[in-house]
Amino acid sequence: MASSAVLSQELFDETILENEDCFDLTPDDALRETIDQFCQQLGVDVVVIGSNSGTNAGNDDDNNNGGASVAAPLQSPTSVAIANNTSGRTTNNVAPDAVVEEAVVVVPAELSHLVLSHPNSSEGQRDRESRREFQNCLTLLDGCVNTDGTVNVTAADGNHADGDAGSGSGRVLNALVEIGRRCRFGSDFNFSENDKSNNKNSTSPLPYLATFQRTSSIYTLMNFLNILDPTQLLPDDDNSGDDETTATNFNLLLSNDNDNNPTLQILSATAHTLSSILVNNPSRDDGKCLQLRVELRDIFVPALGRLVCLIGGLIKTITASSQQQKQHDNDAAVIAESPSPAAAAAALISLLCVLFQLGTNATRGCESAKVAWVQSTLPPKFNTSNNKRGGVAVVVSCLSLANNDDDAFNDKNIQLLTEACQLLASLCRYDDFRGPSSTGGGGGGAPVTSSAHDHAMEFHRAGTAMFLIKIARGVLSSLLDDDDDDDNGYDDSLEEEFRGTPSDNESGKVANERLAAAVLTALRVLAVNDEIIQTMVALGVLPIVTRALQHGVVTVAETESGENAKSIGYGTSASLQSSGTTGGHYARKQRLAAASLGLLRNLCGNDEIKTNLCLGSSTTTTTTADQRGSKNSFTSSSILPHLLRAMQSFPSTTLIQEHACGTLAAMALRRPANARAILDAEGPRLVLLAMKRHPENVNVQRQGALAVRNIVSRLLRDLPEGGTTASSSASNNNDATAVNGNNNDDNDERTFIRDVFLELGAEDTLRNIAGRHQGSVDEAYAALRDLGCTVSLVKFNADDLQQSQQHQQGLGGGRTMMFGEKHNSNFRPVYEESVGLSDGVDSAISQFGA
Repeated sequence: MASSAVLSQELFDETILENEDCFDLTPDDALRETIDQFCQQLGVDVVVIGSNSGTNAGNDDDNNNGGASVAAPLQSPTSVAIANNTSGRTTNNVAPDAVVEEAVVVVPAELSHLVLSHPNSSEGQRDRESRREFQNCLTLLDGCVNTDGTVNVTAADGNHADGDAGSGSGRVLNALVEIGRRCRFGSDFNFSENDKSNNKNSTSPLPYLATFQRTSSIYTLMNFLNILDPTQLLPDDDNSGDDETTATNFNLLLSNDNDNNPTLQILSATAHTLSSILVNNPSRDDGKCLQLRVELRDIFVPALGRLVCLIGGLIKTITASSQQQKQHDNDAAVIAESPSPAAAAAALISLLCVLFQLGTNATRGCESAKVAWVQSTLPPKFNTSNNKRGGVAVVVSCLSLANNDDDAFNDKNIQLLTEACQLLASLCRYDDFRGPSSTGGGGGGAPVTSSAHDHAMEFHRAGTAMFLIKIARGVLSSLLDDDDDDDNGYDDSLEEEFRGTPSDNESGKVANERLAAAVLTALRVLAVNDEIIQTMVALGVLPIVTRALQHGVVTVAETESGENAKSIGYGTSASLQSSGTTGGHYARKQRLAAASLGLLRNLCGNDEIKTNLCLGSSTTTTTTADQRGSKNSFTSSSILPHLLRAMQSFPSTTLIQEHACGTLAAMALRRPANARAILDAEGPRLVLLAMKRHPENVNVQRQGALAVRNIVSRLLRDLPEGGTTASSSASNNNDATAVNGNNNDDNDERTFIRDVFLELGAEDTLRNIAGRHQGSVDEAYAALRDLGCTVSLVKFNADDLQQSQQHQQGLGGGRTMMFGEKHNSNFRPVYEESVGLSDGVDSAISQFGA
């Protein structure tokens, strides 16, 4: 790594030209020779990976740096096909029998920051100019950071070599936008989201990410978060602070000209740029890009405390502006002389949304970042509740801020609530699956321990569930009112929001659906134990989740349109939204249905609640916080038909099928009446259909096998084995005829239950699909056993497999070979006296003795 740090683009270009001139090589040969030369000096190998032809032809941008192929070392480094990292152009000089146009060469990470094309080619000159502009942007930002970490944007003022004589703040803003764009999309990205064909010709962001990481520019952007000092926004309680500076900063943020405030603009652009760098981009990132983003998230962890403090200061400032607004409305003289603080608060809310989004992107997939956020501290004047951690306090304050607003569901507040709910879901979800050797997950290579449960308990003790349920109730009421206003429950022009020209009503419905899905997901990650679940039920979560699932289930016509547009899984709805009006509506319903089913799945951890959900209840009484203790009674019908309808409406969405199968498995556990209701509603058919439709998804297979097993075992367990109970009862009544009759009825019932599953192909599905996955084989075995199928489970461990392989190779499987031990095939573990051995020894002794 130390050698790669000094390998500059200038040295690489000079070496190419020198090799071309001294050895009389062609440009392509000189390029290949230079790459091989530096790879040998760095002690790394160039690798060739699989074909780009056939099924991979449509994913050239993903395959450019070896996204999903298996790499193998080159046998001859001089016979390679060189793949340009920035353009995808391939030149070749390989063996005659090689298919060079299908080979892709992956350059090691040590060279990923370089432009690997000839400097005299038009393509190379264009790429180098693009990289030079990117480097100039990084240099400009570095020059604005003082040695003490403070930021001075005036350092960017004046004329520069590029002829740009704009203001320092304007140049800094342009640099931030350019860095974020190239680190997320590459150099040739076309911003037209509707024209997806442009993505195939765009370049990978890998070279820019590698340059960004190697220049340690992440620390520069972390310093740019210090451009606004939140501790100077409000005076200290003891008035010991600089009152003049405090008043100036406070008035600056509460001015109506916040849209043109350079400090807020630079802070917002910095957060946008950091989000673009830290968030994964599945359409363009290969394995190396993803790894670089993970490493950058680990580096960014220390800045999360600063981010929490910023958010806390802005929330406190918005609260103060709200108080000023009330005085402004009541004082005619103030109205005439000063602007309204409402516009200033709107600008600060927009900045809050960007900062919350940065927090979400920084904590996804990084357990140490989640812990750092929750355990962050706030200055006393920002944290009104000393019993809350700083990271928890800012999220709860944001949720309560919108709830206390008279116009809680305006556009700005909806976006803020959505971002806050998404951050809460990220903090309470375990998604860091890196091994113990990683430095970010467990810290210093320690095993990664999930903190999701502890964080959920922190938010529960802070009273988050009450705010979330109130938000969910309000946004669902708004959605249902909009549907009642439409003739068919859906406005055909709703998709215009994704085309950039939405009307206020249409964009409002889209934003409400996003918020509904986000708040239900947040409630789901909080429902981790029975205490929290019962609290949610007491606050009225059951009618909310029922209405949300009903709203998320689409009509048959919409299902067909969505499936014809594109069969997608959860998380790829953006491509479906761009495919058409009905497809976008289908995708948003899909997101809402998945969030509803995920919450239902966790709520079914309580036996009484899952029975009420499955079978329905005549009357359910709840007490809601906003009703001041009044009782709210309503008739609850079974949610089972809506659940099964969701499985039918979204058959290709893996997350919906997983949550639905998991919910059915939880409902049937320990509840025979629930299992019977699922059986009568044709639940087994939809479960097995989901398993057949998603054979490679181990989560669907595991939850489906659990559902089959729980339904069958719970129904059969209530039936007497071999007619024992029936025989005892008949013996007491001295009625032998009753014995035979009851035995026959029980046997028929057992046969009927098993036949329902077997006739649907359950045995083949469990054996050949679920049984193939290590994560679902135990559940498949249990389901086959309860179905009465002949099945055996063979278990082995890695040591047994190693010993078996050694035994097959003649190494003996009785023990594990020690480090450095080699098998000697000429050694015979049997004593056989060699002919003439004694004579040879005596002869040697006599020679030395003589």
